[in-house]
Amino acid sequence: MLGVMSGPRSAIEQTGAHPFRTRRRGTAVEAAISNAVIAELAEVGFGRLTFESVAERAGTGKSPLYRRWPDTTSLVIDTLEKLGSDSAEYVRTDVLRDDLIGLTLHMLKPQKGIRGDAYRSLLGEAHRYPQLLARFKAQVFAPRFEALTELLCDAAGRGEISPDRLTPVVLEVLHALIIKRTLLDTQDPAEKDIAEMVDQVLLPLLRPDSSRAMD
Repeated sequence: MLGVMSGPRSAIEQTGAHPFRTRRRGTAVEAAISNAVIAELAEVGFGRLTFESVAERAGTGKSPLYRRWPDTTSLVIDTLEKLGSDSAEYVRTDVLRDDLIGLTLHMLKPQKGIRGDAYRSLLGEAHRYPQLLARFKAQVFAPRFEALTELLCDAAGRGEISPDRLTPVVLEVLHALIIKRTLLDTQDPAEKDIAEMVDQVLLPLLRPDSSRAMD
């Protein structure tokens, strides 16, 4: 249960509240719909999310949803895609360890609190909805993994790691560990957790002599 907080609360924080319908346009309606989708995912899950429940929570009519999205899968994926952080906005240091930690933290920023609950709820149900799972992987996960792979390839180009280390298995371990720590754990990972993941698993895989270099 969310605690009582001072000051105005956004729709995304009001998981139990369904606001009155108000006359809004453009970005305000889009924001209300996005907040409602996240709140519905966190509270009732994908299986019970409907256009009607999202419209009611957002305080808007159903017509904006039906005009823009053909089904709830498209609505949910589009929302998560928009709420994700753009990896292009991360400013690299060109130091592999720092960038592995920094880029991962950058990608985690939108997944704190209720948004993290929504991601975890969706991932828990996705195996029952093949189309949802396929689009979730292609449109939400794949761009993040591509950004990490590009980071590693650039590090190899600088000579920090050997290109021979960038095998499909090593990349799969990197992706799987990030999914586990960021989506399957109930607590949001802190910078310390990400640093331990990088130092104890990723760098030894990518650069076997990294532990000696850090001594």
